[in-house]
Amino acid sequence: MPVSTMQTAMLPSLHLHPSSSRATWEPSSVLSPLLWALMYWFRKQTSSLQPLAFSCRDFANICNVVLMRYGELEEGIDVLDADGNLVGSSKIAARHALLETALTRVVLPMPILVLPPIVMSMLEKTALLQARPRLLLPVHSLVCLAAFGLALPLAISLFPQMSEIETSQLEPEIARATSSRTVVYNKGL
Repeated sequence: MPVSTMQTAMLPSLHLHPSSSRATWEPSSVLSPLLWALMYWFRKQTSSLQPLAFSCRDFANICNVVLMRYGELEEGIDVLDADGNLVGSSKIAARHALLETALTRVVLPMPILVLPPIVMSMLEKTALLQARPRLLLPVHSLVCLAAFGLALPLAISLFPQMSEIETSQLEPEIARATSSRTVVYNKGL
C-alpha cells in the first residue's frame, strides 16, 4: 500500500540536539498521530465529527497552555502579600494559574460557536430577511462579530487577573514567610 503525504506528515519527528547525544520528540509530532488515530476511531463509531472537533480543540488549548508555560510549573510563580510585597515563588500557585488559564481558553470559543447558529436561526425566520435574502450574509457577519466581541471579555472575566490563594494551601516556606492568611498571584492570560 503506498504511503500518502498526509500519512508521512503524521509520523512523529525525531530530533537530535547538537549539544546532546540523546534524541528528543517534538510534542506536536507525537500528539498529531494520536489525534488522527482518535479521529479515525471516532469516525467509525459515529457519523458526526463535531463533538470530537470540540474535544480536540479543548485538548489542544490545554496542551498549548501547559507546554508554553511549563517553566512556571517547574520554577513557580511569584506570590504577593496584601501590601504587594513579594513573599516567594510557588509551584502550587503556578498550577492554579495554569488551570484557570486553561479553563479560560476552553470557554473562550464557546460563545463564538454557540451564539451565531442560535441567533441566525431566529433571524432567518423574520420577514425582513425572508424578503431580502441578500442581507443574510451581512447580518450573519454582524452576528459573528458581536459573538467575537462578547466572547473575549466573558472568558477573561471568569477568573480575576490577580487571584487569591490561602497560604495554608501553599508550600510551608511561603506560609512561614508571611503573616497574611491569603496571598495573590498573577494568573496570566
